[in-house]
Amino acid sequence: MKTLDDYVQEVFSNQLAQISDNTLRQKVIDVCVEALKMGNDGNGWKNMDFPFTLVIPGVKVPFVDHVRIVTDLALQSASILEKQGIPVNHDILVASAILHDIGKPLEFALTSSGEVVKSNVGNKLRHPITGAGLAMKHELPFDVVQNIYQHSWEGDKGPGRTIEGEIVHRCDFLHFGPLKISLESK
Repeated sequence: MKTLDDYVQEVFSNQLAQISDNTLRQKVIDVCVEALKMGNDGNGWKNMDFPFTLVIPGVKVPFVDHVRIVTDLALQSASILEKQGIPVNHDILVASAILHDIGKPLEFALTSSGEVVKSNVGNKLRHPITGAGLAMKHELPFDVVQNIYQHSWEGDKGPGRTIEGEIVHRCDFLHFGPLKISLESK
């Protein structure tokens, strides 16, 4: 039987391979596993196939795909920016991108009818807060914690994003925004 650790390593294999620091890579996996175990109002999730957002009605993009897309966009963006002399820490970037929405397994729950809704936790705390808390618990670098917390609008009024955090923030909305517009225009 496949463990959650095995599952996370499998679904994010390409993205995790971009983290050169073995300890950081394992901590990213550990945070994902704990979020899956704690989520769904304490009932846990078996996978990351639930919708990545409840804000876009009828969205069919699973959480796992959104995370992979944001991470891949972030890596592509970093490559272009580095050619312009902008320094990017790839380990921090990839860890932050994989974990940017890791609070969502806690923010969402599955009803008995199979609908994904806001969980009890989600009705009290947004995913950037719970995600940053999990990252702190697992002693990820503070830049990763900050980037998780500031990836959404919470970061707009903060002390300023890191370079990696700004990339993740923009890539998150680069996926979310066009998808929302395309579904609303149908």
